[in-house]
Amino acid sequence: MNEQAQVAEMSGNGATEHAASVSEAKFQMPETRPMTQIAIAIDVDYVVGRGGGFVNEGIYMMDNRASEGSTGEGTLELSTVCPVNHCVGWTVYPVDQEGKEEDSVTITGFIVTAGSVFGSEGRPEPYMGNMAYWVGEAMNAGSQTYHVRILAKSGRRHRAVNVEFDPYITAR
Repeated sequence: MNEQAQVAEMSGNGATEHAASVSEAKFQMPETRPMTQIAIAIDVDYVVGRGGGFVNEGIYMMDNRASEGSTGEGTLELSTVCPVNHCVGWTVYPVDQEGKEEDSVTITGFIVTAGSVFGSEGRPEPYMGNMAYWVGEAMNAGSQTYHVRILAKSGRRHRAVNVEFDPYITAR
């Protein structure tokens, strides 16, 4: 049985049970959870229907740093603010409007386009090979623009596309 089938089988009837099952089945958190968390929700059918590439809709980002000055919550232009030397965790979630759990998303890479908050030592990488959860570290003070590349697979459309967008991070 594949991982999606196991998650579907474990999910039961309630949304709370489903969320717990997905996290238990797919995510193994680090022993010390990164203090800065960024969630990326992808409307899979929408971005796949648009053909992928650079998108300006259908992606919703949020973090746990609004009180520190983060802006752009709920958009794909999130500007995260975190302290220097903080680990940052990114988790990507598919939004499956039909609720059939046939859609999937994975982060396939990060590309720095301006700035050096992560440096070479803090570059985001998949956590324990989990392509849906990546961890990096804000090594240097400053601001940075970075590309996130995500593979979105639509079960309904039987199609997969890469989507890209460029959020920001500032380390103080």
